[in-house]
Amino acid sequence: MYTFLLNCHSWFRWLVIINLIGILAYVWQHKKQQTVFTNQHYTLIKITNVVLTVQFIIGISLFIDSSIAKAFWQQLPESISMRQIRFFGLEHPFMMILGVGLSNYFTYKIQDKLNTKDGFTYAFKWILIIILIIFSSIPWAFSPLTSRPNFRFF
Repeated sequence: MYTFLLNCHSWFRWLVIINLIGILAYVWQHKKQQTVFTNQHYTLIKITNVVLTVQFIIGISLFIDSSIAKAFWQQLPESISMRQIRFFGLEHPFMMILGVGLSNYFTYKIQDKLNTKDGFTYAFKWILIIILIIFSSIPWAFSPLTSRPNFRFF
């Protein structure tokens, strides 16, 4: 089950990345045009939130089954000093919980901006914050500290 969840989590992250970058570009375009924020725009933001939440559920399932996370919490004093174990046992899950939590909060609060022109300014700010939080804690292949393959094939 762990291998299946790891593959799902690894591949689904690309949908999350594409979705976040796409919604940011979409919001930026409408912000520049000073478009009124409507229910149709809100639906696209809700879809982005659903994609993030699905990835989060896969990630939590993976975390529960992860030997790295279990090792981190069983030997906490020693594990804190080990970068890879600390990242996957504490930093990555915490930042993703924060990112998805903010996404859910933002998706709820953006409803107040329906039928206004400042909805896209508000959305752009929050989506950018969420992207920075999430992207800072993805184990990118180019990272010397927590590198993982971009695509898993097992």
